[in-house]
Amino acid sequence: GQHVSPKIAQAIWRDRNQLLKDGQLSGQKLTATVLFTDLKGFTTITENTDPETLMVWLNDYMNVMAETVLTHNGVLDKFIGDAVMAVFGIPIPSTTDAEITQDAIAAVNCAIEMGKNLRSLNQQWQTQGLPTAAMRVGIATGTVVTGSVGSRQRLNYTTIGDSVNIAARLESYDKSLDGGICRILISEETYQHTHNQFTTQFIGTVQLKGRQQSIKIYQILESIE
Repeated sequence: GQHVSPKIAQAIWRDRNQLLKDGQLSGQKLTATVLFTDLKGFTTITENTDPETLMVWLNDYMNVMAETVLTHNGVLDKFIGDAVMAVFGIPIPSTTDAEITQDAIAAVNCAIEMGKNLRSLNQQWQTQGLPTAAMRVGIATGTVVTGSVGSRQRLNYTTIGDSVNIAARLESYDKSLDGGICRILISEETYQHTHNQFTTQFIGTVQLKGRQQSIKIYQILESIE
């Protein structure tokens, strides 16, 4: 319940005999859309905010972002400091092109709503004398592997694969590239599934850090006002 929406939880329970083995979610190879977020200038915010205030501030942010993911039927994979990783299209596999498209659209809509919610948080924080923030989002669609990873003492359900790496690299790509309060970059495959739904801009064919093969990347230009 802390990772998925009620709708997905019901589907997992319905298909538990196929999905679960010895209390773990078995490894699956499937097509999904991965979303990474990060706050701009978080290190500076950390340096200038006392620890207790910082944790309350960060939890306010995380609560809103997590709720946004669940509202759009994404799965919360993990929190990494101020970063959020979410996946759309797991653990119940999307097997048709239409389903994969819906996952990609849901991820982009989630990112746009994250920006809107951050704007509302900033207004609230400003009245309280707290720091305000902007964020970056990277989204990639493609093949991933999901399953339970860890030890007998501690297990995590997580997602790995090239699409995870691409989404993470898109989030951190060229931090000078402006996107207002919420900059959203997407991979070419995500673009192919969503370009009819959103206003986009071609950024270029780039070689992301840690990858040998270049990819085309695009920016979502939807207003979050």
